[in-house]
Amino acid sequence: MRVASVAFGLLVATGQVAWAQTQPDQPKIVVDGLGRVETVPDVATVTYTLRGEGRTSDDAVRAMVAIGTRIEKVLRSVDAASEPRTDKVEVSAIRAGECRERDYDPKQLSTGPCAIVGFVAEQNVSLKTSMIDKAGTLVGLAAREGSYNPEIDSFDIADPRPARQRALAMAVQDAASKAASVAAGSKVTLGPIISISSVGQQNGQDIVITGTRIPQANLSSPAPPPVDVNMKPKPIATTASVVVSYAIVR
Repeated sequence: MRVASVAFGLLVATGQVAWAQTQPDQPKIVVDGLGRVETVPDVATVTYTLRGEGRTSDDAVRAMVAIGTRIEKVLRSVDAASEPRTDKVEVSAIRAGECRERDYDPKQLSTGPCAIVGFVAEQNVSLKTSMIDKAGTLVGLAAREGSYNPEIDSFDIADPRPARQRALAMAVQDAASKAASVAAGSKVTLGPIISISSVGQQNGQDIVITGTRIPQANLSSPAPPPVDVNMKPKPIATTASVVVSYAIVR
């Protein structure tokens, strides 16, 4: 339909538009249009936390870095293109069990029952992988190698623009079909588009697999092969809606 193709051209140019030709008191038909497409995700995001412990802060950070290096090496043995990304490092002082945190004043000396007995360093890590079917395997390996709270954080589409364009095209075509039906039922002649606006929305995926930390394997024996988790995530729905005003030809 020519009207739909012209409107879609305007929508694709910006993704979210409001376009109008205003003529006061012009009779019109206003309809909405909905579009929905489903796309198989091609990117998964895996997250986990590194944790290191030590008598000094340096020892804790050093232990954390060592665990992170080991995990990264193992994960890259499954997906060589994976690139773990990290955020800030947090180092916390651990005090004796007799010390009550609510009674501890940072200005007081760390002696007696509130003496520092060690440090814990933590850092959050995330990595994206295009090997969707191996995302669960990566979570399992991260857990086995000593990470905390590994999980598949989300599934996504690397380039969502084609899906958004298809959803917008469907929404405009749906609006055109509704307007034609209203005009036919009202026995009036449908004219050109007066205004059109659109807002697109993409829905994400829920977490589907999580892991917990397990004891580290005996380093003197070969590590067992990973438990292969075959992932088949649900398609991601991309939706778009438009509101279109059509002129009524007198």
